[in-house]
Amino acid sequence: MYGLQYFNSRWFGPGRIDRGFRSYQALLTMHIWFLHKRLIGDQEDPHQAALIQEELFDIFWTDSTNRMRAHGVNELLINKNLKTVQQYTFMHLFHYDHCYTELLDSPRDRLDELKNLVLTHILLLNPDDQKALDLHEDHAERIAWYIEAQYQNIVHDLPDSFYRKARIAWVDLPDFSNLKDGSGRILEEIPIDSDDILPKNWLRNIANDGTYYYWNEKTRKSQWERPR
Repeated sequence: MYGLQYFNSRWFGPGRIDRGFRSYQALLTMHIWFLHKRLIGDQEDPHQAALIQEELFDIFWTDSTNRMRAHGVNELLINKNLKTVQQYTFMHLFHYDHCYTELLDSPRDRLDELKNLVLTHILLLNPDDQKALDLHEDHAERIAWYIEAQYQNIVHDLPDSFYRKARIAWVDLPDFSNLKDGSGRILEEIPIDSDDILPKNWLRNIANDGTYYYWNEKTRKSQWERPR
């Protein structure tokens, strides 16, 4: 149900988002929040929506645990680290809730707060480092507009016939070309990493032990070796 948007390699090349665990977690958190908002707004069958939402978060925490294993976290420390991950993930989710409840009728203020959210939770910048914040102003604004478009798309515009079949039609990623730094200078573009490029229909997935395998969404074939 996550869709492919979270796995899109443009986040990490042209989008300049760190490949570390926490930034990866933040991208997944963002897209899960959109689905969460659609589910809690379901008036046709709220009981079923609540069950799906519970399952969604169960899958999320399982995925988080598997990725901790992939990063080499000792098995004895998994549960302790998961609690820490859940704490900052919920803070991230609550930040979205604030933007779309308290600031729902204040578009300009909401955009500013979304930029703060991006800088804090996704780009992981120190709020006291004004130079870094200024450097990523354009970067954060583009992602903030993506959040605005995605919220409208998933919560309001996604056809109910798609939603009932768990078919998620995401809007496209931001255009990261010609990003500007704090002084207005256009930054050199970063290409997509060749390691992120897979043949058509192939996706990378993670097993319970933290190892990665490859899965073809068309043929349903899975394998450990990277497809060529």
